[in-house]
Order: sequence, then structure tokens, then C-alpha cells
Amino acid sequence: RFLLSEINNDNVLLQDAAKDLLTLLSIDKNDKGHPSSKPLQAIRTKHAMLNKGSPISNTLNDLANNPESACKVLLGLQAALEKLLSWTSVDNKTLNKSKEEIRAMKPRELSAFKKHEYEQMMHAKKRINDSALLFCKQGGLDTLLDAAIHCPHGNMLQREMSVVLGRMFGCIESIDDVKAAVKPMLSFHEGVTIEEIHTDFDEKGEEHQPLEEQSRRAQLTTALLLGVPEVGVWALNRVGGIDELRELINSNDVDAMFLASELVSAAASVEQARPLLSNLPLDVLLESDDYDIRSGAASALAKLGLADKALSANEGEVMGLLQISVELLYEDGTKAGQDNQLPNVNRSDGSPKPTTAIERGVEVLSYLASKTQVKEELAFGFRPSPDAPSSALDRLVELASAPEAGDSLSAYGLATIFSLMAVSIQTLRREAFAGKEISMEQYDELQALGKTGEEKDLEPGETLDSPSSVQERIRRMASANVPRSMVKLMEGATEATVEQVIMGLNRMASEPAVRGLIVQQGALSACLKVEKGDDPSESGRKILRQARHCIAKLLVSTNPSLLTSSQRMGSIKPLVQLIRDNDATDLQEFEALLAITNLGSADDETKERIVAEKGISTLGYAMFSDHDMVQRAATEAMCNLVPHPEMMKHLADPEHLRLWLSFASDVEGNFECARAAAGCLAMSTYDASIANALVELKSFKESMLTMLESGNLEVMHRALVIVLNLVEQQGKCREAAIASGLVSFCEAYVVSYHDGKKANELHFSEGDQEQMAVTVDVAKEVVRQVREAS
Repeated sequence: RFLLSEINNDNVLLQDAAKDLLTLLSIDKNDKGHPSSKPLQAIRTKHAMLNKGSPISNTLNDLANNPESACKVLLGLQAALEKLLSWTSVDNKTLNKSKEEIRAMKPRELSAFKKHEYEQMMHAKKRINDSALLFCKQGGLDTLLDAAIHCPHGNMLQREMSVVLGRMFGCIESIDDVKAAVKPMLSFHEGVTIEEIHTDFDEKGEEHQPLEEQSRRAQLTTALLLGVPEVGVWALNRVGGIDELRELINSNDVDAMFLASELVSAAASVEQARPLLSNLPLDVLLESDDYDIRSGAASALAKLGLADKALSANEGEVMGLLQISVELLYEDGTKAGQDNQLPNVNRSDGSPKPTTAIERGVEVLSYLASKTQVKEELAFGFRPSPDAPSSALDRLVELASAPEAGDSLSAYGLATIFSLMAVSIQTLRREAFAGKEISMEQYDELQALGKTGEEKDLEPGETLDSPSSVQERIRRMASANVPRSMVKLMEGATEATVEQVIMGLNRMASEPAVRGLIVQQGALSACLKVEKGDDPSESGRKILRQARHCIAKLLVSTNPSLLTSSQRMGSIKPLVQLIRDNDATDLQEFEALLAITNLGSADDETKERIVAEKGISTLGYAMFSDHDMVQRAATEAMCNLVPHPEMMKHLADPEHLRLWLSFASDVEGNFECARAAAGCLAMSTYDASIANALVELKSFKESMLTMLESGNLEVMHRALVIVLNLVEQQGKCREAAIASGLVSFCEAYVVSYHDGKKANELHFSEGDQEQMAVTVDVAKEVVRQVREAS
């Protein structure tokens, strides 16, 4: 009736707000009588903060007169929360300009635009600050707290009230203003004297505050911990605050215990609040029959346990938390009217979101997954009970594969679990020291110097992962369709979640045995889609680099013929860009070069695409890397471009050819690179222009004799093929080969080893003997052709 009357209000904004609320309240209910959640995001509040007489605050106050009836109109509260979120959002839409428009601005225009943007942002922040304080003063905070503690415990809306209030508190600029707004509701007492009196009251058994008042304060403290942790700790640490929390835990009242569980979970996330939880009976919450209560307690214990080195090293404690967290993954589906999957609760404005029991289970697992023991249990089929419908890993895959899983609150946690399972503790530590001035080993040595022998003995150690253990986990993850579920998680996910997914796929791609399976499950195509973003941020560039590295790893050993044409062609550009990236590591560049080498062996079409992406200049630059393995890989990649016309043109240039000859003759300095360079010359000197340019180089004779006399059969074989190509060219090429003594070397080589007797005296392996026989045959062909021509 109230809303219908507001539709006729002279104020257009009030009319619009009332209509929106009525639309929300008219949403169909499901067959259980609960409000349907599907259309909630279809209506977005469009109104700025309304001062006194706001229809939202009036509606809330009306509902507060009868808190029990407020639970029957949860959608009205949802609308109020949506309104509150709109008040605490900075809206810069009037200043939104494209990057192209900003770049096109003249200096004065840009300066004026930035100033106007800053002024509007400061105005918006002041509006939000004033709106939040007015909301508290006008009774909105009281109303929401009343409604929250009378909601059915575990209801999504009850949790949402906590996080929305937390966001509102976070928008108040002054911490003192936050304290002033909530202090009357906390029955706050300060001072040592008062604390002693309060303690005496407890000891004498004086009457305590009603459970409802304690519940209100617990709900408020939870919101403060989520929004302004410093004030949340202050509120929790007030005189009697911990005692009240203990009473809520021991109250045997399900609603009160749920609020206590939410509070300890929020407090465990704040470092300064953790010591306050040390003497609380959290096991009471953990042993509750209600999974909502258990989920909050398990989350708190996981955070506290991982923060405490001694506790985190206790195998029994870790396994207990694993058992509870995995049970939570299944229990959410036992509630009537709920789907056994993750709800989509993301907001377009990035606001905080409430959690469900499944999400709590994922949260706890994301903490525990850093433990080697937990990784092994998950990979090898851990089940919470013998009659569980599936293993924990299968359940995680099911959750990650659900529709819109990337939009869920647990998307990041799921990606983190998968990513941690595919890596060892040692590798994680090395990654943490990447780019630092000190290595992991040096850091460990410095730490050890500051400890006594007794301290070293007492220090708890982490079970180390062997490479074989990590490989086996990755193989089991691939068989359980983890890569496919990770690809699903990328749909609609935040940047942080995408980063974790790409990192996890990257780690899984380190195992050659599963690369084909990972490609089949869509990982390669997903990484290629990351390339389509324009002008990424700093974190976006990091994700892009990781995605390109994942592409490189997958294609190092994957048969190019098994890829689709779009996969094969689409992979070339990101690989070339990774090689060109100045911020890429040597490993990333090396594996990208190996992938390009592999793709270049496929067909002429692939070679054409590599060249079109400026691959020749990029690979040529990589040949001068400080890292020997990068040099070698770049040289091999260029070899695979022969006989593309552009590559042949590159080699025909005397300056380029001189460098190739220099690389080929550096057998002792970098054998593998020399072998590759010599192979490239052997494959390309059949071309007259390249052969003529080669013999005209000043270093031709010296470099060729160095290769022939190196004693390495692989390099000698390639050098003899070059000589054979020169002899077959006739003219000045043949004359240069003779004049340089190359033919004479072949004649002497044939005389010495033609019958194989002297070769036996060298005690070569069977493989080397076969290789030597090949070199002798090539030398014989050189001698034969020269004699026939003469």
C-alpha cells in the first residue's frame, strides 16, 4: 500500500523508485514458496541518494516494526541492498571517454579533463560518505541489523547484508566517524577500571545481555571486519566482546551460533584479530549438525592453522580440515529448493558478495591445497565418506564446469586449487624469487646462518614434492577433465581468476605426456582467445605472457598435423610476440622458439605465416641471446624456414651469411648452435646465389676447415654436404672449394677411412660408426665429382 501511494508522488524520482520496488516484489515464487533469484539482476537501481523521506528507508522502517514479517518479504530487503550498493558506487559515466578520444586531446584539454574527472570523483566520494553517515543516523543501520538477525540462518540475503554493510562502512572516509556511528550499538565501554568491573560481573554471574542484542553486535562486528578491519578489531576487542562471542558459540541456539561462525571466519582473515580467537571453543561450531555453522568454523580454522606454522605442520589437523571442507562441497545441495552448484552472485560494479557453504568449502580447500599431503589426497581420489557420490576432485571439476561458474564467488578459489595441485612447493618458492636480486638457495643459506642448531632441529619441515609425484598428479588431473573445467572457468571470470587458470594450465603443460589431452580439452584455444584483448593493463600483460608461454609449452612436442588449421596458424603470432617480448624470461623465450621450430616443420603454409609475422627478423635477433640454449633454439627455428624464398633471400645477404658461417664454426664455444647453423648452410647452399655469396666471404676457408677438422662427426657431416653442394655448383664455387683445400681434405679422409679399418681403431660406438660411414660416403662423392669434371 505504501509503495502504491508513492507511485502518485509529485517527485518523479520517488515514483521511479517505488515502481522498481513493486516490480521486484511481484517476482514469481518457486514451488517451495521461496522468492526466485533469477530476475534480480534484471532490475538495476537507477537513482542517486535521496535525502530524508527516501522510499527505501521508509520501507525498511516499516518492515522493522515487525521483524518476523520482514523475513517474508526478502525481495524488498534485496531491493534495499541494491539501493544501498548504488549509493556506495562511484559513477563516472558522464566523463567516460574512449582511449582514442583521450589520446586525441590537446594538452590543455587533457589537463581540464583530468581536473574535472578528479573533481567529480571527489564529489562522488563525499556524496557516498555523507549518504552512508545519513543512512546510519536515520535508522537504516538499525533496520538492517534487525532484519539480518531475524532472517533464517544461512540465508543468502543475511550474508549479503553483512558484506553490503561492510562496503558502506568502507566508504566512510574517517575511521573516527565509523566508530562514532557504531559505538552506541556496541554498548561500548573503555578503560581499565570498567574492564575490571565487567570481569567481576561475569564472575558473580550477573545477568548478561539478551541473546538478541549479542547477535546484533556480532552481525555488526562481522560487517566491520569485512569493510574496515581496523574498526572490526576494535569492536571485537571491546570489553566483553570476546566473552559475548563465547556465549554465542555455547548458546545452543542455531541462529546465534551461525552469527558466531560468520564472525570468527571474518576475524580469522584479519591478522590483528587472530590472537583474539585463540581461546574460543571453535570445536563446538565445528561439531555442529548444521553445515552453515561448520563451514564458517572450518574456514576460520583453516586460516588460523595456516598462519600457525606448528598447527599447519600437524598432519591430523590438516586431514581433519580436509574432511570437513570436502563435506561442505556436497552438503549445499541437500537444502530443499537449491541446486547443487555454485550460485552466480557477482555484481557488475565489483561489490562484495555473500558466501554459501559450497563456497566456504572451496575457500578452505584453496588454503589447504598449498600442502603436499592435501594435493596428493585430492589427486588420488579422496572422498569424505565411502558412500560419497564422487571423489573430491570430481566434485571440484563438476563445480568448475557448472554454467556461469566463472561468475561465481568460488571461481578464483577453484582455479587456485587446480593451480596449486599442479606444482611443487620448491617450484612455488623459485617462482617467488624470480626476478629478485637473491636466489632461493641464497635466501635459505642466509636464514640458516641466523639459527642455532636447536632451532633448526625444532623447525617444522614441509614434505617435499618429488618431480615424479607432481607429474603423476598432473596426469590424474588431466584424466579427470581438470583442463576442460579450467577452460570453463575462464568464461565471464575476473582478471585475477583468469590469471590463476592460465597459471594452472601452464603448470600442467609442463608434463609432456598430457599435452595432447590438454589441447583436446580446449586449453590451446582458450589461451589463443586471451590474445584478442586490446591494450591490456600491467596485470593483463602478465596474463598475456603466461598464456603465450602455455601455448609454447603445449606446442613444443605436439604433432602439428594433429592441430586444426586455425590452431596451428593462430598460435604463430603469440609465439613470435613472446620471443620479441623484452620482459619474457629465457625459459619462456626458449620454449616459444622450440614451438616455432615444431610448427615450422609442418608445411609451407605454416612457414609462410611465420615469415608474415616478421619471424625471420625476430628469430635472427634471438640468435644473439646471452643464453646458449636460446641461441641454439633460434638457430634451429630459422633452419626450419628453409627453403622459403624470404629465408633464402636472408641467407644470400653476405652480412647475414657471414654471421651464419661464424656460428657454424664455433664448435667448441656452442656446439649445439654450431650444429644447427651448419645444418642450415648444408640445406641452403644448393642455391647458386647463396653458394656464390659463401665462397666470397673472407672467413670462408678458415671457417670451413675448422668445421671439417673439428672431429665432431655431426658437424663434419654438415660441412661435407656444404662442400658437395659447392662442387655441384661448378664454376667459381667448385674452384673455391679446391683452392681452399676442402677437396684435398675429402681425398685424405677417404684414403684414411674408406675401408673402415682405421675407424675400428677409434673405438667408436655403434652409432658413431654408422655416422662416420655416412661422412666417408659424402667425401667419396665429392672426390668422384671433382675427378669426373677434370
